[in-house]
Amino acid sequence: MDQLEKIESYIDAHQDEYFGELKKFVSYGSTASCPEEREKTRTFIEKRFQKAGIPSERVPIPDGNALICGHMAGKADRTVLLYNHYDVVEPGDLQKWISGAPYQVMERDGYLYGRGVSDNKGPLLSRIQAIEAILKATGGLPVNVHFLLEGDEESGSPSMMRFAKTQPEEFRQYVQSDVCFWENGRRQGDGGPWARYGVRGNCTFTLKVRTANHDVHGRMGAVIPSASWRLVWALSTLKGPDERIRIPGFYDNVIQPTAEEMYVLEQFPYDEKEKREKLGLEQFVLGASGTELKRRLYFEPTMSICGLEAGEMYKGPRGIVPHEATARVSCYLVANQDPDQIARQLHQHLAAQGFGDVEVTYEDGTVPVKTPIQIPETALLEKAALQVYGKPLVKEITQLGGGPAIALRWVQPDLKIIGIGPGNTNANHHSPDENIRKEDYLKSMKMLAAFLLAYGE
Repeated sequence: MDQLEKIESYIDAHQDEYFGELKKFVSYGSTASCPEEREKTRTFIEKRFQKAGIPSERVPIPDGNALICGHMAGKADRTVLLYNHYDVVEPGDLQKWISGAPYQVMERDGYLYGRGVSDNKGPLLSRIQAIEAILKATGGLPVNVHFLLEGDEESGSPSMMRFAKTQPEEFRQYVQSDVCFWENGRRQGDGGPWARYGVRGNCTFTLKVRTANHDVHGRMGAVIPSASWRLVWALSTLKGPDERIRIPGFYDNVIQPTAEEMYVLEQFPYDEKEKREKLGLEQFVLGASGTELKRRLYFEPTMSICGLEAGEMYKGPRGIVPHEATARVSCYLVANQDPDQIARQLHQHLAAQGFGDVEVTYEDGTVPVKTPIQIPETALLEKAALQVYGKPLVKEITQLGGGPAIALRWVQPDLKIIGIGPGNTNANHHSPDENIRKEDYLKSMKMLAAFLLAYGE
């Protein structure tokens, strides 16, 4: 029995224990509004590191959430960084969950359902368990392994970002590595695992208009300026029916796909028919389909109006002229866009269009990062995928969601960042019935072990 077989046998023999731990881990509602639950989560992680025999330390961050960093030396002089986050988003309407109890993991048809089970507690815990399995089955690690776990990724990672900026030398010690495996990956149906070669950026703004001291009766609408109309007119200047964002300079730094990247897109599986049917759509934006649909999805930045509020309609309909109106606008960015630059461009654009009175609050932003697909680690991931899944590795240009990967690049500009993990394409992140498939959970552990073994050679 070779080393990988020993590790796989160990994982299979302990799977009930692993899933029991995952259920306990998910039971802590570590949202931004529950600091006590986040502290329970940190304590759980620290105890799990201790059980696995992995040295760890808590890195406190004033007025923020602590990082938890682990390190285990291996035989070969190569280092793999495992990044994850231990916070979760709010569960939302409990009635929309099948179980009605998001923090009590429900098992059905080989899937586990619960808030954070896939984003991101399942991937986090599975990696600690995988390293433990390697240690128990083989007596040591083939390479050095770092863990970097943060506690407010779902809120824009302010703690880690601040620590990286103010204490870069210390942060570099926790980050320095040859390759970083980002928080999660995906698997579509029974296909091969996905490797995601980048993390998109994002920026979020709140636009607010105030036209009077208070609301007035709707009969005054001919003479009293309406905040809601003012905001609608301002928003209408940001994007046209052609789906192009109209802020001057917005697209200036967008990098067009290379021939190699277009080939990867052509090979990338995307069941557009299933997606349309699930969403009840007759067609996608601009009728895009095939490779063009995937190109737009991965290489076009977005701008969405995520929320609009005026007139307090949730209190019931009223015939008024609202004196305040607010909108939340979110952009997902592609390489090489800069969210700070976009914030400046948005201010300049609104002023140039005559909407200098619109108050713009720049909530947060992250810079997108990109990793070349043709790197030595790709061949090892391909080998590991075939060993464990018996299916080819699926290469994804980048994960579509944003994240704080740029913080790692601040202290190590050449760091290769790739997303792998146990997620699935219907995992319902940030939605009711978030889920993970038990088979994928175990196989992702085995694939990580297979990669580390090959990397050590």
